[in-house]
Amino acid sequence: MKDVIHFYKTYDLESVKKFYGDVLNLKLYKDQGKCLIYELGGYGKIGFCTHHPEHHANSTCITFVYERKSDVEKMYNHLKSRAHEVTKPTLNDAFKIYHFFAKDDDGHMLEFQVFLN
Repeated sequence: MKDVIHFYKTYDLESVKKFYGDVLNLKLYKDQGKCLIYELGGYGKIGFCTHHPEHHANSTCITFVYERKSDVEKMYNHLKSRAHEVTKPTLNDAFKIYHFFAKDDDGHMLEFQVFLN
């Protein structure tokens, strides 16, 4: 694994830009249109997204970022019988990622991904 991103739901990306970009002076890592991801000075990343309306407004997603697609597939094979609600890895063209989701024993949403660009 090379990085971790904690994602939070938002309804207003402009307010996220103002607070996290302008007030906290965090460096924008990626603007994916529906998600803004900020660097945390070598301590991972934090993201805010407007999609996935089925999630509660305060829901989170812990994303583990890998360097290669094969690393994501390896983790999928490791977790598919050990975690809950494991989805098959898919290519997401909108966000240019290859990823899958799973839940831990407490129901926390986990994502395992590689950025494709």
